[in-house]
Amino acid sequence: MMAIRGIAILLCLASLLTVANARQGVCGDRSYDSSFDICCDGTVHSKSGLRPSCCGIKKYDATYDMCCDGTVNSKSGVRPSCCGTKSYDAAFDMCCDGTVQPKTGIQPSCCGRKKYDAFFVMCCNGRIC
Repeated sequence: MMAIRGIAILLCLASLLTVANARQGVCGDRSYDSSFDICCDGTVHSKSGLRPSCCGIKKYDATYDMCCDGTVNSKSGVRPSCCGTKSYDAAFDMCCDGTVQPKTGIQPSCCGRKKYDAFFVMCCNGRIC
C-alpha cells in the first residue's frame, strides 16, 4: 500500500514538473516563465494588462493601445487604424499614402497623399483630374 502511494506521489510530482517546463520559454539568451512574462523580440517583460502584446521590443496592452509600424499608440475612436506610425479613426479619417486626411464628400478617396471626392472627379496617374 505504501509503495502504491509513493508511486502516486512521484507521478503527481512528475506531472507538475511537466506543466512547469511547458511554461518555460527562451527569449534571446534568457529563460522566462510564459505564465508571468512576455518575450518581445528578445526582451523579457512582465505580463500586465488585459491583452499583453508586443510592438518590436516594447510591451503594450492591446485592449487600449495598438502597434503602428513599431510605434505604440493609444486606440481612439470608432474604428482605430494605423497610417504609418500614427493611429487614426477610420470612421472619420482615411490614410492617403502615409498621410491622415479627413473623410469629406460623397465618395472620399485618395490620389497619392491628396484626398478627393471620387463622385465628382477622378485620379489620373497620381493627379486629380
